[in-house]
Amino acid sequence: MMLVFITLFSSLTLTKPTYEWDLLPYMANAMQIVDEQPIDVLHTNVYEAAVKALPTHAYSSLLGSPSRFVLSEDSEAFRQTMTFFYDARIVYNYIMAGMLASGLNPVFAYYFFSTLCAVISLLLLMRLIPAKLPVAMHFVMPFIVLAFGLMTVARLATPDALAALTTISLYFILLRNKLLLLLILLPLVVFIRTDLILLIGLFHAYLLFGNRVSKVLVVISGLATIFAYLYLNHVIVEGDPWSSLLGYNFGEKPTHPADYHYPVPVSQYLEILNIGIYSFSYIPIFFAFCMLTVMGVVILASRYFSQTANLKFSVQHLDLLFVILSSAVYFLLHFLLFPVGWTRFFAAQYSLVAVVVCWCFFSIHAAREKSTAEMLDFLKAK
Repeated sequence: MMLVFITLFSSLTLTKPTYEWDLLPYMANAMQIVDEQPIDVLHTNVYEAAVKALPTHAYSSLLGSPSRFVLSEDSEAFRQTMTFFYDARIVYNYIMAGMLASGLNPVFAYYFFSTLCAVISLLLLMRLIPAKLPVAMHFVMPFIVLAFGLMTVARLATPDALAALTTISLYFILLRNKLLLLLILLPLVVFIRTDLILLIGLFHAYLLFGNRVSKVLVVISGLATIFAYLYLNHVIVEGDPWSSLLGYNFGEKPTHPADYHYPVPVSQYLEILNIGIYSFSYIPIFFAFCMLTVMGVVILASRYFSQTANLKFSVQHLDLLFVILSSAVYFLLHFLLFPVGWTRFFAAQYSLVAVVVCWCFFSIHAAREKSTAEMLDFLKAK
């Protein structure tokens, strides 16, 4: 069943992708890694590749605004934009550079990689919890993938599918109790997408206040994360301040961002935050996420799922509760720093909470049915 779904899912995402302008600067960064070239040559090559690979209407929509049109004509404006924050996705850019170097169509390569990440995420979610998978989960998983964000990121030529896969992988490693491996990997995650440092901090806090791994190792991993973040933003690339991210996305979008100053006073931030909060009225998945989060906390806090005599199960119980609570906290922190409810930022959190809550529900139901059946057999025997 899952093989059929994966085939249909991949076919849909590859034949009906979401075309966004972000494809062009990411493509430019990867091309520059493969073959460093003058910006005017790179600029021409990127737009020529896009013209050849994109449908006419899709290409036209990418140039639909005045600023985008200027970027298509002005190579210096394009250079400043492609290095604004697109170059900080180091791992993604190098992976795509490798795919482009192999001879794949540059546009197809991006959507293929996003689909691949989404499919691997699905497979990890299927095996996320180290216990027997309830049969009902095989029927629920396709709906989780379709409804909770993985399809969204699979159809984008951005690092969001890779970020979702990375997030799910970290929780997978935690639930497999591979804590030393987790501490080694956490500092490297900032090279995938810098906002994931919020998630890394939550993992470090959880491990620091637990008794499952040396606190010294947790502190070392935390310091290594800070060093990696600073090294990325001050040595590898020229990091852009938080105000630039807000000012560029919510205010004026200059064609030459390196020459522009982005002041974000408190009043403007509060206005952006207010707009972001109201935007949730158009995002039903957010309310489903909130509902499942509450359900998950209630289920995991109930006696039905607590067996304190079994230490191994107690650890799993805490880990599952951490999955739900940390997903909610990450969502809140990310929203406060960047007040948008875009599904592509939270596909992993949405999917993880949905899987954990459904798994708990089906497992508890199965346990109750089994105990009821045993009681009926006992009464019948008497």
